[in-house]
Amino acid sequence: MDIYRDEILDHARHPRNRGKISNPTHRSRTPNPLCGDMIDLMIRLEGKNSWVKEVGFEANACAVSVAAASMLTEKMKGKTKKELRRLREEDVVSWFGGSLTPSRRECALLPLKALQEALAVRQAHRPEPSRGKGGEEK
Repeated sequence: MDIYRDEILDHARHPRNRGKISNPTHRSRTPNPLCGDMIDLMIRLEGKNSWVKEVGFEANACAVSVAAASMLTEKMKGKTKKELRRLREEDVVSWFGGSLTPSRRECALLPLKALQEALAVRQAHRPEPSRGKGGEEK
């Protein structure tokens, strides 16, 4: 199956959820060292079950990475943190028909790696600590 089928081309040309979100609770800027692509994934989780309230991404990346980020962020909406952790490489590869060259596979998996990194390290926006007259934290 050709990796540039209509759905993939549509996501590459018209990516869903592209752009910054306000107040992400989780974020990861993840590079692909093989080609220089970069995905900046932002997630805002809310509620008792930590479900995805909002998700966005910015990319300086190839069409395969952009399409994968678009498809991934669409699938993330409304999912819990636990459900996000269950996403696997095979899931992403299947969106491309299951047959990718090794380099294109790395491109397709970049957004998933960004998701895994974002979930591993919470990067919440917190206010700066209060400082006394001498600059020390209170």
